[in-house]
Amino acid sequence: MQKKEPNYERYLIIGLVITLFILTGFSIYWVGETNRLTRAAESLSAERVEQGEKIYEENCASCHGDVGEGGSGPALNDKDLLQNTLDEIFFSVTRSGVPGTQMPAWSVDFGGPLTDEDIRNTVAFIRAWEPTAPKIEPVTFEPDPSRGALLYATTCEVCHGENGQGSTDAPALNNLEQLNKMDDDWYLATIRNGRPARGMPTWETVLSPHQLKDLIALIKSWREGAEVQDAFSVTDLIASAIFSLGENDPRSAALHVSRALTVADGKGAEMLRNTAAQLEQGDDAGALETLNTLQEQWPLGDAELGAPLYADYCGACHGNQGEGGLGSALQANQFIKDNTNAALVEFIWEGPSGTAMPGFDGRLTEREIADIIAFLRTWQP
Repeated sequence: MQKKEPNYERYLIIGLVITLFILTGFSIYWVGETNRLTRAAESLSAERVEQGEKIYEENCASCHGDVGEGGSGPALNDKDLLQNTLDEIFFSVTRSGVPGTQMPAWSVDFGGPLTDEDIRNTVAFIRAWEPTAPKIEPVTFEPDPSRGALLYATTCEVCHGENGQGSTDAPALNNLEQLNKMDDDWYLATIRNGRPARGMPTWETVLSPHQLKDLIALIKSWREGAEVQDAFSVTDLIASAIFSLGENDPRSAALHVSRALTVADGKGAEMLRNTAAQLEQGDDAGALETLNTLQEQWPLGDAELGAPLYADYCGACHGNQGEGGLGSALQANQFIKDNTNAALVEFIWEGPSGTAMPGFDGRLTEREIADIIAFLRTWQP
């Protein structure tokens, strides 16, 4: 009688079932654990962003803007910057600073107030801007004959005469026959290099490349027969007149006041006329006092006229009610409260470097900016 072979099939089935149960259990555990780890990572990331926001507000916003729009420091809330810069770069730059700039080292290892964990949290907050970050286009420079005329009046006129008509010391520049003989490149090279043997200095070491281009724009306008109005800033002229009186030079002060009167109006023009009369009478101390008062208040704007200008030029970025957006909030704004009208005019005219905010020089007059500032003052408690 043959010995019956043991039947292992039943045991194999039982083993397979147990194995399937174990694998299913591991799968369920793995899915749950993955979800738990994901939730934990998201919670940690959210906590980092929250902590980083506090650190950014306390240490970074004053230079880089409340929402990274830029200020005295470059804009950080910029799509191109965020897409092309690794977190490690942000971390390293924040930790050790940028030599030769206003950006200090923030790490405690370099004498700063922040730990490495603080810096990582700050980087996480900056990184959170990336999905909605705007693309900030670089500001392009356009030569301006009006700026060139102002530069000519304050730099070249002493030798080449008013409006380029020439003098006994230097030849006329605003001469159509002469202008047509030489092209713009020749004039640019001559201004840059000077003509030392004829008493003309090398201006490349004094004037910036942009200023040189503004002068060439003026020369081009003369060649075309266009009338160019000097881009006099009353703000700058008041400051120059005050400086001249401080140097016991009332004649220069009178010249600055006279130029300011060509573009000033309203109460400001009245105060300038009083200053001119005081200087003519030899009352330098009285003129200085009037100019100092005017400088504190200048430019004098009209809030009612400033409201529609704000809506047209500023509301899209700063909010219709100054609540902020791409630009910083302007309601109860400490920067506005801390600065004079003159400083704010310059800030708006030039535009903060490296930000989405353009300069408004050439787009708004000084008077229009003064009206906007007067309107902004109504929002300051």
